[in-house]
Amino acid sequence: MPLGAVQQLPTALQGLIFISIFAALAVCTYLNVTVVGPALAAAVPAVHAALLAARVPLCSALFFVVGVAHFTAHETIASMYPKPGTWGLWYLPGSASFHTNWTGVAEVAGALGLALGAAGVPTFLHAAFPQLGAVSAAALFLLTIAASPANIYMFTHNAPGPEGAAVPWPLHLLRFFMQVALLTAFWDMGRGVLLGPVPLLP
Repeated sequence: MPLGAVQQLPTALQGLIFISIFAALAVCTYLNVTVVGPALAAAVPAVHAALLAARVPLCSALFFVVGVAHFTAHETIASMYPKPGTWGLWYLPGSASFHTNWTGVAEVAGALGLALGAAGVPTFLHAAFPQLGAVSAAALFLLTIAASPANIYMFTHNAPGPEGAAVPWPLHLLRFFMQVALLTAFWDMGRGVLLGPVPLLP
């Protein structure tokens, strides 16, 4: 199937493909949390430890840069937002520009909170917000889910269209697994906030 061909399919089938991709993202994240992560920790603990140590600086830097890009490359980012009626089920209120702006602010705020929470904020802030890192991770987990339709739209409708070149298949696949990795990391760091004191997953 050529890039963007999903948009040429019947609307009901487009919706099914959208739901299937979202479901695949959820299943892969679950397996990464419950199977792949523990297996990696058992097989190569040094590699697992290195990944754990790198996740905060990498995720913070990534979301800060992407969040800033929502304003420095506003039109390009906005073109990735699904148009009303996409997949026969996308009717979220608000313009593409509005959603580009608030997600940009949220990404920058989440990145800063994650970095400050890991680095150790000043004593008075740490006393007031001891869960800053965990709350930021939980927020970024939810934000990554909220931004997923835009990523799926880029695949199904070959966005951003006139704003840039078509994204090749390997990069779509790479981005999917990057989302899985991000969701896994944010879940691990923020699940205490998301679920409360009793974890439902290891």
